[in-house]
Amino acid sequence: MRAGYEIHNLKDNDTFHHGALGGKLHIETAPISSISMGASFYTSNSFDPANNQGLVPFRGEIAHSYTILGEAYLKTVLGKTTLKLGRQEIETPFAQVDDIGMVPNTFEAYILENKDIPDTTLFLGQIQKMSGVDAEVVDQFTRVNGTNNMQILGITYEGIKHFNLNAWYYRLKDAQIDSIAYLEASYAGSFNSMGYGLGIQYAKQTYLQEKDASVYGINASISHEATGLTVGAAYNKADGNAATSGFGGGPFFSNSEYLIIDNAGRNGSQTWFGVEWDASSIGLDGLTLGLSKAILKNENSQKATETDLDISYQINKQIEMHMICSDLDGKNVGEDTAKHLRVFANYHF
Repeated sequence: MRAGYEIHNLKDNDTFHHGALGGKLHIETAPISSISMGASFYTSNSFDPANNQGLVPFRGEIAHSYTILGEAYLKTVLGKTTLKLGRQEIETPFAQVDDIGMVPNTFEAYILENKDIPDTTLFLGQIQKMSGVDAEVVDQFTRVNGTNNMQILGITYEGIKHFNLNAWYYRLKDAQIDSIAYLEASYAGSFNSMGYGLGIQYAKQTYLQEKDASVYGINASISHEATGLTVGAAYNKADGNAATSGFGGGPFFSNSEYLIIDNAGRNGSQTWFGVEWDASSIGLDGLTLGLSKAILKNENSQKATETDLDISYQINKQIEMHMICSDLDGKNVGEDTAKHLRVFANYHF
């Protein structure tokens, strides 16, 4: 179950409020001859008459309150191969759940995963429709790229100690952006009481009738176990055209809660830096606080900024709470200048 409330206070304008109660009910059968079936119902019941301006959509477009069969699939597991057909949650760099509202993205898709090669996962899929927070219509499955759909090929390799390597290719025939190639490498290690991480990424996004976009990214972090502190920074740059984060929140390191590299437009850039504190270092288990800032620049060097305060508290195994407070100045990239607050309480059973 989930309760959510958000406030969007536009500078020199109105303040919008929105709240909802909802949740997810998931059922999966035991396998019979290696075949199982699963279904998930998602619901969001709005109790505030907001018009969704500047807000993460809590309500539907067809109805303020709605229930949707977000997952309905057949699954078979044969050795190290899993085949899943139907509506389902998916996590890939450019098609993902992006659970930032009441109902996440889910996809109507055919997905094959294979792990026969040691330390390697092969992913092959076709996505036909999607619904959810980033979909064209929140509360209804609509087509992804018309009848051409979207095809995905991915490979993840974890056979080198401390490294994670992955490569992906997305094909969207005849779409404005008709293909996306993506590479990412990350390294994580520790020394004494210190942890550290480094990541690099590259995306080639080909436009059907325009100049292609190349998107570069790097991130780094360092943590101290005794104090619970982690400090991180990230940077992304788009060359040639505007970046797209695809069908979800996207993989780009510098993306923040609200503003993302997409907003910077053609030849734009985004810098992100932040600090996180795990309060278990002083005995407050389950409490995490984060403070971060993102700075976007468009090709004319005009800036947009976002400052975020994130607080998460895992009270026990069943109850968790999240608060995200954002101070936005997005006028130079066509976005709102506003203060935005989102609060969620989740109960798992």
